[in-house]
Amino acid sequence: MRTIHVSLSLRNVLLADKIASLLDAVPWAVLGTPADVNVLDASCASGPGTVAVLPSSDAVEGLVRLGVTGLVLADDPLEDVVRAIHDVARFGGWVSPRLVPALLPGPPPASLTSRERETLRLVAEGRENAEIAEAMFITVSAVKYHVSNLLRKFGCRDRTQLVSRLGRPLAVRS
Repeated sequence: MRTIHVSLSLRNVLLADKIASLLDAVPWAVLGTPADVNVLDASCASGPGTVAVLPSSDAVEGLVRLGVTGLVLADDPLEDVVRAIHDVARFGGWVSPRLVPALLPGPPPASLTSRERETLRLVAEGRENAEIAEAMFITVSAVKYHVSNLLRKFGCRDRTQLVSRLGRPLAVRS
């Protein structure tokens, strides 16, 4: 059986102690040696092979962008932390079931007009306002109006945030 090395570096000492005691009971974990998997407080986490213990789901997107491959909430059962460590080392990743909704794009609001849906699809393709206007046979100011409505309905600051919330352009096909 493959030996997995785990190092703990959590700000919450009580949680770190609980995780360490759980890992002592599993045959595949060896504490205090160079780590194949690092278990870190979310503020220190980055890169593959890292299990981040998060106080809430707020930082999930940023950690995924940093390449973190294990995501666990601090108040998840400790067995989930052990499972995350095991699955990151053996299979390459693990996400707490409670964090999955934070990673999935939400559906577009049901109140989108057909023109807003078409505008959203073209924005998701990376088109500029003039290109969208030409494709939809409308003016640039009408495109700006539709984009403004989309930003408001999705609660986004800008087009980049709007597109990132969609996940993939296919999610907005009409």
